[in-house]
Amino acid sequence: MKFISSREIRNRPTEFRAAVEEDDIVLTMNGKPFAIAVAVDEEEMEETLGILRQVRALQALSRIQARAEEAGLGATPLDTVTEEVRSVRRERKRSR
Repeated sequence: MKFISSREIRNRPTEFRAAVEEDDIVLTMNGKPFAIAVAVDEEEMEETLGILRQVRALQALSRIQARAEEAGLGATPLDTVTEEVRSVRRERKRSR
């Protein structure tokens, strides 16, 4: 995996394209990673995007579960969770 700065992409886009076809690229700005670039072809693009969205959802779920454990809420009964979700949804509807 290579790290490439946003400045390098702007200054040498052809080299960036060649690099991303060889390996996944971590994009950086001010030395800090902010995105990952992966090569795709037109036929695989939608499938790849779907998989990436699933990974993001799993990451979010993992963070939520970790926070719940830290707060001592890991063993909250399902009916309590369901009622809390309903309550939040009701509040959102009212605020719209």
